[in-house]
Amino acid sequence: MMAESTILLEGRGINKFFGKGRQCKQVLFGVDVTVHAGECLAVIGGSGSGKTTLTRVLLGLEKADAGDIRYQGDPLRGETVRRLRGMSGLVFQNPFDSLDPRWRIERSIAEPLRLHHRDWPSERIAECVDDALRMVSLDPGRYAGRFPMDLSGGQAQRAAIARAIVDHPAVLLADEPMSAIDVAARVQILESFEAIRKAEPDMALIMVSHDLGVVQHIADRIMVVHDGYVVEAGTSAQVLENPENDYTKRLIDAASI
Repeated sequence: MMAESTILLEGRGINKFFGKGRQCKQVLFGVDVTVHAGECLAVIGGSGSGKTTLTRVLLGLEKADAGDIRYQGDPLRGETVRRLRGMSGLVFQNPFDSLDPRWRIERSIAEPLRLHHRDWPSERIAECVDDALRMVSLDPGRYAGRFPMDLSGGQAQRAAIARAIVDHPAVLLADEPMSAIDVAARVQILESFEAIRKAEPDMALIMVSHDLGVVQHIADRIMVVHDGYVVEAGTSAQVLENPENDYTKRLIDAASI
């Protein structure tokens, strides 16, 4: 990441509530966050910490109840929300939720292109699909024609990543992309993300995880979220080598890679 890189996404004072009346619960408390073009920001925290809610709010998938969120300097509302959604790629915990079981892998990966580029010929779309598969180290000749059920969990997740990056997003959100994957497959997925970052140097990658060990090899900066608060943030080296918060220290002790 360049030291003077452009601010792509910025949130200030983000509050978020769920429920109504006596059931109302605040899940984010005055969160500030900045995402630069070309960087990998890891958002770390345990289950229920608010990390997924924060990233969904930041990408316009949920509405904040208070705070200011901007994409490329523009307030995140109306046309800016639609523009951001069109420039975002999403990878979730379970790849089989992202891939239609009735479709061959090549069709699932091609879907964003068919939606956003209706005038493209099928040959151009097929080339982009093959390029995306190669980016995640899946041979198009072997995997493009398969159905999701024919893939292992790690292969399916790499196919889901290919689908998320096929249209060259400005922001790629990966929400717990390795929590349901075995250790060997995690290494392949991390290598895929590294290859994507090299090929797309201006793309921002937001990696959501409960495990610092998973992201320590790829994150430029780490933000630690606990009970809806940001309890620590800094460069990866700062957070991993000199953690100040006890919760961060526990996460580091529990790191699995």
